[in-house]
Amino acid sequence: YEFFAGAAVKQPLEFNHKVHTELIQCEECHAGVKKSGSAGLPDIKVCMGCHGDTPVTDSPEEKKLSNYINSKKDIRWRRLYENPVHVYFSHNRHVSVGKLACEKCHGDIGKTAKPPGKALVDMEMSDCITCHQRNKVDTSCIVCHK
Repeated sequence: YEFFAGAAVKQPLEFNHKVHTELIQCEECHAGVKKSGSAGLPDIKVCMGCHGDTPVTDSPEEKKLSNYINSKKDIRWRRLYENPVHVYFSHNRHVSVGKLACEKCHGDIGKTAKPPGKALVDMEMSDCITCHQRNKVDTSCIVCHK
């Protein structure tokens, strides 16, 4: 049973993670990654920080982005990872406290030029338990199952 990988999705924009991660850190767009349970998906204000007034490129995807910005509409990004309702996962605990790199669970998403249709890493409960055991972290059910 795959706990974190969802069904195949199509994103509203052909977002290029590679171009962005060469310039900025993951947490600049996924603001909650170090501070809260959820990493979060960026709202249009995040994109406007760099793409607000003047286009950075002449790509068709950036033209689509400009339409979102000009209409002040958020981009309806689709989640690639979805925990079952009975599983609690905190990005803060794993990234800030546990010092795990994003790539550990998300694979090379930062090197992708087009959005993948599904999660690059199929996480299963056994992966979580193995990591907890290897790092001497509590494996009691209540740690992740609320």
